Amino acid sequence: MAVTSSSGSTTNKGSVLDVSSIVSGLMEAENVPVTKLDARISTSTVKITALGQIKSSLSALKAALVDLQTPANFSKQSVSVDSSAVATAQANSSAVAGSYQLEVTSLAKTSIRNVTGFTSSKLALDWYSDSGNTDLKNKATATVLKVSEGHYILSLMSKDNVSDTEFTNSVTEAVDFPYASTNADIVQEGQNATFTLNDVAFTRSTNSVSDVIPGVTLHLTGTNESLPTTLSVTADTVPVRPKLDALVKAYNDLYSIYKQQTASSTDSATRGVLNSDFSVSTMMRQLTTGLIEPLSDGYGVTFSEFTDLAALGLKLNDAGTLSVDETLLSTAGTTLQLRLKEGIRIGYNHSTFSDLSNQISEMLISGGLIQNRIDSEQTTKKDLDKRKTDLQAKLVQVQARYTAQYAALDSLLFKLQSTSDSLKSALDGLTNSQKTG
Repeated sequence: MAVTSSSGSTTNKGSVLDVSSIVSGLMEAENVPVTKLDARISTSTVKITALGQIKSSLSALKAALVDLQTPANFSKQSVSVDSSAVATAQANSSAVAGSYQLEVTSLAKTSIRNVTGFTSSKLALDWYSDSGNTDLKNKATATVLKVSEGHYILSLMSKDNVSDTEFTNSVTEAVDFPYASTNADIVQEGQNATFTLNDVAFTRSTNSVSDVIPGVTLHLTGTNESLPTTLSVTADTVPVRPKLDALVKAYNDLYSIYKQQTASSTDSATRGVLNSDFSVSTMMRQLTTGLIEPLSDGYGVTFSEFTDLAALGLKLNDAGTLSVDETLLSTAGTTLQLRLKEGIRIGYNHSTFSDLSNQISEMLISGGLIQNRIDSEQTTKKDLDKRKTDLQAKLVQVQARYTAQYAALDSLLFKLQSTSDSLKSALDGLTNSQKTG
């Protein structure tokens, strides 16, 4: 902000000079460096905003690349059980298609013991929390049940991976320890789940089983001894087009911002604020190079045929944008689907062992191509802000000095004028007296 005079623009009574106007005119000249700094600060701010937009678009492009290069996104598996009264199941991408005969002989049950003899909820919880019951607390969870007024039961349920014998012994020891009036009733004996898959027997301590069929979690819900039910794992086809459209949009959004911010023009009003910016132009070259690099499998090995973007049904247009080509996509067909299920890498660099998504990550981290450019511009702006603040502080002193100097000159001129007027008046009086004499 320019430093201006705080005085009025009119000459004060008893003044010869318009000090305010003089100082204001001088300060306009002194403020020229501040005006130039303001322009540079404004440009730097716009650059930071533009670089931020590029960074955000780069992040979106990276996400789209990772999404397309993640095999699990194209290997959706589903699982079904003919009888939900026997079991339900879920499958993840590692599950393999197949069919199994499931027969459940028994379900896993948790050991439960009810401890009686308490006249209040507090007494029951105090008993459970007693320091002598440390072993019990490690093996059981407790709930207080009110049977009637003055009659409370502490229901104890064994924790996971605690055998029925260990749990029973802990309860017995606890009952014998603090209160002779307490008594433990056996409510439910613990037992393991037993079942067969394709006539292979299994025993587990829980009804949720995830270590029998790879990628499948079974939830046993009932028994069906001697009457097997069918469990089926099937592979569902996941559409490729949405992932390709997302990649195209992310790239084109970034390219649009790039073209706008780096536009060339002799007119500063239409010239891009990042025109001739080395870091930004290097970024775009690296992205374009990555897109035209041969496609690789998930291990970085280049495919022997259909190795360019056409293998993905994509093409780079003459205008620099990316698009889905329906003919190319149709030609890619099932080959593309299989490749995506197995994993691909776009823009893989055999020298650095990184694909295009990895290279974008390196641009965005501290010290990377784009983040370093943002940090540099922010440092530049911070330096310009400080220079402006320092200069304004100096200009306040300059204005004060100008004001003092011209005020002193004005006072001197006023005194000289007053003396001149007095002398003139005296001379005029002397002259008139001589004429009349």
